[in-house]
Amino acid sequence: MSDSDARPVPPLTQPTAGAAHGAGMPTVRNYGWPTDVLAVRQGVSHAAWLAGIGLAARWGSRLSGCRLPAEPTGHSHEPTVLALLERVDEPHESAADATSFARLALAGGVTRADWVSCRGGLAETLHRLGAWHDLVILARDAFAGDDPFEHFGQALLGCRMPCLLLPTDSADCSGLFQRVAIGWNGSIEATRAMHAALPFLHAAEHVTLIDGARTRPADDADEPAPDVDPMRYLARHGIAAHRKTLRTTPSHAGEALLAATVHDRSDLLVMGGYSHSPVRERILGGATRHVLAHAPLAVLMRH
Repeated sequence: MSDSDARPVPPLTQPTAGAAHGAGMPTVRNYGWPTDVLAVRQGVSHAAWLAGIGLAARWGSRLSGCRLPAEPTGHSHEPTVLALLERVDEPHESAADATSFARLALAGGVTRADWVSCRGGLAETLHRLGAWHDLVILARDAFAGDDPFEHFGQALLGCRMPCLLLPTDSADCSGLFQRVAIGWNGSIEATRAMHAALPFLHAAEHVTLIDGARTRPADDADEPAPDVDPMRYLARHGIAAHRKTLRTTPSHAGEALLAATVHDRSDLLVMGGYSHSPVRERILGGATRHVLAHAPLAVLMRH
């Protein structure tokens, strides 16, 4: 839908805050809702589109939709000659995709939706479109049959914006989550992720901060920085969170984090990506890699 065809957005009503929005806390009209959302379909599932539609309708955001070809299932990062020829000769999206997206968006109450034609891979697409959007939504079926660390990890590093990764079997594609867990390790990446998650935290019924700051190796510590208490930060934004301490070793941090989300019955995990360098993540393993490979729930991640 073009700008000239878009209908005026009706005034937004004050959303009903979840129980995590503490009683007596000051209420605000806008919780930092993303103004531009990108929903990328790269597999057979419509989950990313549907979640983007649900969130854009709730937030009054502009929604961009696109469809990319499935990533190669091999381990080589260099495209074959055949793959390059296919990229040139066959469009990765069709008129049917654009029409389907437009109809779904209109039916879902999105008044500002645009179709974006993309011919590159995921990392290239997000690198270019990331500058124009505040949030990207993907489904895990885009990475079926391959190591998600390789493809999604590269894309996350390049786009520098929050990425919402939905599980393959997403039954609820509304993009709203009732029980949110925040994986906290004291890193700048975790701080960015928590800040980006504020719209989701305000809508949640239950928020848990899983504090694993002591699991970070001493040589991974950031440069000296102001000591900010994440619980105090959340309270300042009207989020009544519960704090749980994660006691584990750095090498098992990802596994312990996911176990804690299962125990807490969380449906969304918020965490920073690549607190280690990407090379060290690959050699030693790390929380980012383990979560990308094994998370049974939606993950909001930001580098």
